[in-house]
Amino acid sequence: MTPDDNRIIDVGFDEERILLHLADGRVLPLPLSGFLRVAKATPEQRLAWALTEDGRGVNWPALWPPAADGMISVWSIEQDALYERALARLQHAHRDLSALPRAERELVALWRMEADINNGGFMQFLCNWGEETCHLAIEALGGIGAQGTQQCLKDMLQVVAHHGETEERVSLSDLPGMLTDAERERLYALDQAFWKYPESLARRVVRHYAPRVS
Repeated sequence: MTPDDNRIIDVGFDEERILLHLADGRVLPLPLSGFLRVAKATPEQRLAWALTEDGRGVNWPALWPPAADGMISVWSIEQDALYERALARLQHAHRDLSALPRAERELVALWRMEADINNGGFMQFLCNWGEETCHLAIEALGGIGAQGTQQCLKDMLQVVAHHGETEERVSLSDLPGMLTDAERERLYALDQAFWKYPESLARRVVRHYAPRVS
């Protein structure tokens, strides 16, 4: 399959879905409920879509400022498929991350990073999965060339690095209560920087990992 196979050539709709028609003949259905601005748009507004430069994303300029990868992106769909495959392998391995090949361990770490930081910030990610997964995500970000996001994650970890295990901190769950106001403010600023996505992670994840786990 070549990159041109995944180019979007048309966008359609039914009552509940957005239908992406690809150059290779496939149709990718996406729930309208996941794209509220498009779901609430008029039929005329829905038809006013525009492709991204690489043809793998769709924007609705009248509904939301255009993004480089698109409001809807084939890159993101393919990234989600890679994450889902790695998570399924993890489940099959009885949640033993060490049992997975290196590439799939990194995919799990990146998924956990994105899911948790986007949901509740860095402390949610760190407390849920620990420093080992955080370091694995940092290494993975370097491997895919996402230096901006990698530095952001390094800076987050540095804020809390001096809070090692002590009598006060028995487990990671104790850590949030040990942070100073200045540390909380710094982490919130870094969370906001992460949410802006210094790089397109989806594009980099697909290009780096798709050949390795296919």
